[in-house]
Amino acid sequence: MREVVRNFARDVAENFELEDPIVEMGARAAEGQEDIADVRSLYAAGEYIGCDIQPGPGVDRIEDIHALSFTNDSVGTVLAFETLEHVADPIRAMEEVHRVLKPGGIAVVSSVMFFPIHAHPWDYWRFTPEGFDLVLRPFETRLVVPVGYELLPEAVFGLGVKGPFDHLVPERLPRTWQAHREWGSELPVDFGPIRLTTRQLWKYTLHYTRLAAMRRAQRLTGGASPPAS
Repeated sequence: MREVVRNFARDVAENFELEDPIVEMGARAAEGQEDIADVRSLYAAGEYIGCDIQPGPGVDRIEDIHALSFTNDSVGTVLAFETLEHVADPIRAMEEVHRVLKPGGIAVVSSVMFFPIHAHPWDYWRFTPEGFDLVLRPFETRLVVPVGYELLPEAVFGLGVKGPFDHLVPERLPRTWQAHREWGSELPVDFGPIRLTTRQLWKYTLHYTRLAAMRRAQRLTGGASPPAS
């Protein structure tokens, strides 16, 4: 899990009163991310249920987000971090989340826009902020905050409340709102949506210069090309 997503999860845990049970959709940790993908330790929940369409680390219960087995108005909070891009019908999925939430319940979601394909096991969608607002339309109160380059943000974060909610503003997510306002401010190399420190630029330059030299040498000697990484 990327740091900006974990900070969003922490913002919500620290600044909102979340009702039990807390249900996390897409809870299965990707291979190699078992330690960093676990967010349940951030939430002081009496009942926390990790759900996914597949068994694996972090999964307590198999669920299809398109047809949840929870009854109407039975769930206090739904978390779905970096999940909706892997869902075949995200609009239907969020309608289901809205159905199972109790009145006043909160849906906490994040996803990506400018990001590589990452099948887990499928990867279907990328969301603009306006698109994320659309999938949250069932919720009477909602908030969307993008992080990244204004015309191609790398991440989108959203809150949806089943009912009225006073003062749902970005400032209630201090780390996330700071990332929104200050993204790229200390990264001097600017290629629009890609911003780097000079040190990072040199690292990539040296890496790919070395690979290009090795490929050229292989072509000259008739050998096989080295792997890309």
